[in-house]
Amino acid sequence: MRLDRRTKTNESSDEVVSELAGHLEEVYEEARSRGLTNETAFEFTLQEVEDWHVLAAEIQRATREENSMNNRTKTFWLPALTAFVIASVFQLALTRIGAQPQSLVRLTSGLGAWLYAGWLLAQILCGAVGALLSRRAGGTVLVRILASVFPAMVMLGLWGVVIPVSALLQNNVFVLRHPLCYAAGAFPAVVLPAVALLLGAFPFLREPSHAEPAKA
Repeated sequence: MRLDRRTKTNESSDEVVSELAGHLEEVYEEARSRGLTNETAFEFTLQEVEDWHVLAAEIQRATREENSMNNRTKTFWLPALTAFVIASVFQLALTRIGAQPQSLVRLTSGLGAWLYAGWLLAQILCGAVGALLSRRAGGTVLVRILASVFPAMVMLGLWGVVIPVSALLQNNVFVLRHPLCYAAGAFPAVVLPAVALLLGAFPFLREPSHAEPAKA
């Protein structure tokens, strides 16, 4: 563990030195392009940096922020969007198999019920994909859960914000006159898919087992 920390510290120091060297080289080249001599350009470059410790701290902070953004993209956004795309493809395919339902009431009988059951089963796969990709990228357990349930989070945003606002703007009679029925529809549209997504993610919430190194 100590060796890993030392290695990371050395890599961070090397990055700071590289950034400082690049910054000074840019200042020097700019001074030379203005017609200054080598000696004058060198002195100008040294005077450009008032406090080396402050500059190094700023470069380290910028580097940490960039690494944090890259890590967030790898551990959350890419797995979450992948799960969402797969869920959307499954939904599109299943709705094209039969007639697209006009409301959730039609999903309780006949072909609509089978399509809905197939869609729920597909959510299990989507949750597994999101959690697996996040774990491979080094995501924490919480990040894996969020990445796996992202399709349900999108549906929650649509159901709780987009559709009601659209209903108000378009004067949707059904939503406006039956708010309780609309709210109850969140159970099959958001809650049950979220449960299915979590079921798929569950096997990948644990850390992969590795064989312990032999002790001397």
